[in-house]
Amino acid sequence: MDEKLRNMVLAFRMSELQSLMVFSGKSKAGKKTDLQARAVELVRIDSSDINIKIKDLSKSMYKSLGSNADAEATSITSTQGASYSNPYTDPIPPSPPPAHKLVYPTYPDVSLKKLPFYKIEETLLKPCSLQPNGNGRFQEQNFTFYLTPGQSSDISNSSYRSEQGKPEYRKQIQMRFSLLETSCEQEDNFPSSICVKVNGKLCPLPNPIPTNKPGAEPKRPPKPINITPLCKLSSTTANYINVSWAVEVGRAHTVSVYQVDNLTYKDLLDQLKAKGQRQPDYTRALIKEKLADQDQEIATTSCKVTLACPLGKMRMNAPCRASTCDHLQCFDAQLYLQMNEKKPKWVCPVCNKPALVENLLVDGFFLELIRSPRLPTDEHEIVLHNDGTWDPLPPKKDDYTQLTSKPVPPKPKVMDTLSVDDSDDNTPTPTPGPSGLGGTKRLSSESVDCITLDSDSEDEAEPPPKKRMRINSSTESQSNNPPGSPDLICLDDD
Repeated sequence: MDEKLRNMVLAFRMSELQSLMVFSGKSKAGKKTDLQARAVELVRIDSSDINIKIKDLSKSMYKSLGSNADAEATSITSTQGASYSNPYTDPIPPSPPPAHKLVYPTYPDVSLKKLPFYKIEETLLKPCSLQPNGNGRFQEQNFTFYLTPGQSSDISNSSYRSEQGKPEYRKQIQMRFSLLETSCEQEDNFPSSICVKVNGKLCPLPNPIPTNKPGAEPKRPPKPINITPLCKLSSTTANYINVSWAVEVGRAHTVSVYQVDNLTYKDLLDQLKAKGQRQPDYTRALIKEKLADQDQEIATTSCKVTLACPLGKMRMNAPCRASTCDHLQCFDAQLYLQMNEKKPKWVCPVCNKPALVENLLVDGFFLELIRSPRLPTDEHEIVLHNDGTWDPLPPKKDDYTQLTSKPVPPKPKVMDTLSVDDSDDNTPTPTPGPSGLGGTKRLSSESVDCITLDSDSEDEAEPPPKKRMRINSSTESQSNNPPGSPDLICLDDD
């Protein structure tokens, strides 16, 4: 057995041992000692193919480790040939290749996602790679683009004053950064530590979003950059862009410049209405499908739907929903576009799924509902039936009871009748009355008692108990009246 080959095998790492096992058709599973024992057995076989494979694996291993073991072999082979070396073909010493040489295509086939509020009219600088030059972490690169006479005049003629008095342009020159990725449409993405100058002037960028992660650099929100105020709106002079950034391993970026038309929510709303509306029969069929009770144990014959927009809590004017949503509830198109104009999220307010502007469609069924004379002006909820019809929501139980309840009749006044006779006991006996207390209950100030005083003789009656002192005084004041004359006495609370 060749001792040199045996030492090579024992010096192998797991990766070389596994490669040797795969080459020889043996199992590569097991510990390193097991694989070494199998490799020694292969050396004992003394197969020329296996021996060559062992030498190749040993050379590649030492080469990856940066060893000079292979240098001796190359020097021996070189001495066998001519000893003369041409300095033009074989420089001495040979310059080592750079550690990492990043080379990207100048104009990669990168496509960016469309922005709903910006309509691209011209491409001034198609996506161009940010190419590092050298091994430094911070890089810098310059780009140039030109305007045609028509483009410069269109942009200049679209200027106007904003509400704050600042000059603005309806047609803008827009710069966008993205990842260098050709597999799908790319969103805006800024390189790390980016700084942009346009014609020597510093270009303002979106403010970075703060982060709580230690050591992590805050990222900027993905937005396009309007560089119109910094550009020279002339067809005779070039516009220069200077970009400095920090290189990230495994990530490359592109920069591109476009002439765009800045749209408002009113423009998108007009486009949405011009697109047409979803047919009412389609929504009726969807209602029947959702309320069908084929696979349900409990039959669903109706469901309640609100006509108030979940965003503004008011009745919708242009009810719409995305074709990617599977719910019946709609939202107001104008409010939705207004909110996304200020902060573009494009998320359905009902199901929180993506609702892109190209998928929005006005619902004709709910549009007829809102304009129907059957719907009260102050009602925002309806009931959908499983046959595709609808009815206004019936009044609530509390409201219904308030409307149908009869007025409560006024409480009858309590009247106690007392009969005072000149009998032997000379004590006024209260007659049982509605009060249920024999006339001794304290009466409210609003009740009026009618007391009849009867006397059989002209003699003065005995004074009543102290509890009836007020009645006694009244009777004494009326003692001169003829017998049997009724008196009306008002009793007030003390």
